[in-house]
Amino acid sequence: MELEQLKAAWNRVEQRLDAAEALALQAWREPRQQRLQRELRRFGLVQGLWLLAWLAVVVLAAGFWVHHRHVPHLLVAGVLIHLYGIAAIWVAATRLLLAARLHATGTVLDQLRRLAQLRRFTTISEVALGLPWCWLWLPALQVGMMASVRIDLYAAAPRWFLATLASGLLAMAASVLLARRWAAQPPRQPWLRAMIDHLSGHALARAHSQLQEIARFERE
Repeated sequence: MELEQLKAAWNRVEQRLDAAEALALQAWREPRQQRLQRELRRFGLVQGLWLLAWLAVVVLAAGFWVHHRHVPHLLVAGVLIHLYGIAAIWVAATRLLLAARLHATGTVLDQLRRLAQLRRFTTISEVALGLPWCWLWLPALQVGMMASVRIDLYAAAPRWFLATLASGLLAMAASVLLARRWAAQPPRQPWLRAMIDHLSGHALARAHSQLQEIARFERE
């Protein structure tokens, strides 16, 4: 009888210890989850503003190329900006959807997996949207100058315009080759690694660190 009572007392002690440990884990985990959600909300706000900005650009670009549809080089410049704006809107909307899948109630492993998907898409889309600006800045400048002060850059200096456009395309090709090399073998230089990490967003990097810290604590 004493042995049974001892076992029962020991089980009650174990239950209390488990409950205390669960409360301690919850108290440690909750503020980190809150910081994670704040980082994701900040990321979502940036993407929302980005989406609205490019909606405005798409509307303006559409009006520009429709108005100048009889001038081939102005039509092409306007359509390029229009198509780029649509791509930027799709990227922002996709990022918002991926970020919305990260719920505080999910398991840490599930959150890490979904956050990894978001970071991967963000990095790829940043490169895909950033590289064209090696040459897209020139059509954008053409549209802006023509719309604001009625200056046609191509008509004023066609050789300079085409040469600058060609050099931008070469710079984009070189950047693609460099990006493929880094994808196969990450650079050793810390500043290059930091730049690559920056592509996926500082907020996402901080959120990822928070989740990793939680995962390490729970494993221990």
